Amino acid sequence: MAASSGSQSSSDDLLLYHCDGSFFSMKVRLALAVKGLSFKKRTVLFPIQENFEPWYMRLDPAGLVPLLVHDGKVISESTRIVDYVDTVFHDRGPRLAPPVDTDLGRRVRHFRDLLDGLPVELYSYGTIYHPDLAKDSSLPEILRRKARKFLSPSTAQRLHDLAAMHPDLAEAYTRKANNVAERTRDREDRGLIEKLLDELEVALDEVEKELGERKKEKDASGQQQWLCGESFTAADVMLSCLLHRLKWVGLSHRSTQKRPLLDAYYLRAQKFPPFKAEVMYTTSVPYMFVRNLPGLIRKTAGPKLVVWAAMIVAVAAVAAVALKY
Repeated sequence: MAASSGSQSSSDDLLLYHCDGSFFSMKVRLALAVKGLSFKKRTVLFPIQENFEPWYMRLDPAGLVPLLVHDGKVISESTRIVDYVDTVFHDRGPRLAPPVDTDLGRRVRHFRDLLDGLPVELYSYGTIYHPDLAKDSSLPEILRRKARKFLSPSTAQRLHDLAAMHPDLAEAYTRKANNVAERTRDREDRGLIEKLLDELEVALDEVEKELGERKKEKDASGQQQWLCGESFTAADVMLSCLLHRLKWVGLSHRSTQKRPLLDAYYLRAQKFPPFKAEVMYTTSVPYMFVRNLPGLIRKTAGPKLVVWAAMIVAVAAVAAVALKY
């Protein structure tokens, strides 16, 4: 991947296609915020499967979210996007992936690889298909039903229909349909989900042990520490977003509740300004609904209804204020 120097690139040219609640979108938004980069956002509406629409599939034939566009380049997959901005804007903000010829860089590489290898999507959807595996989930039942429908056989059929309608994208749509069918089988396999959750705990045990090393360093130096050192790195991007997602889907009993250092780490992450700005809001379902409602109405009912909806909301707000006083 070609990368120009940070001094020659402007973050004003960054356009991020994302979905608020997407785990992988959280990672990228957080990384961009930690780097202090300004960027434009374009929400891709998962509830109406906007990432399957032809305009998006032409941007990325895999239909993945998030997607970063910069200087005419399209970069997909969250880890590649984080690496791209860290390289291109190496002189902006902290290095998320320090050189591997340093102790810090080697630690970051190890824990980033460890955490990036975890099948977070299967943890999320596995608990949707098998809700008894979760405890105290923040995910409302209506969203569980919507998520199950998103990967139902009708979704694969819709992709095959789109393949027939758009011959230039037929191969991409067929590949996506096959991928959806395979992922659905994995999510329905309770034994597989339980095995993956057990493996998750092994990885988190290693993280807890490493946090113990950072605690010793903090006690000796008085300096606050993240997972690999004093700076918030790509490994922290992954870990903090992972813990947030596990809590939301009801898997804290498998993570922070039995590991005190991990719990303290997550509490600290929630107070970290970039995390608060780009990740914390994703667990507020009412906020996310209101945030995405205009786009949903516009895509499904047309612009006139958007105007009427805005007027109704405005009148309701004025009435609420008037009644209060």
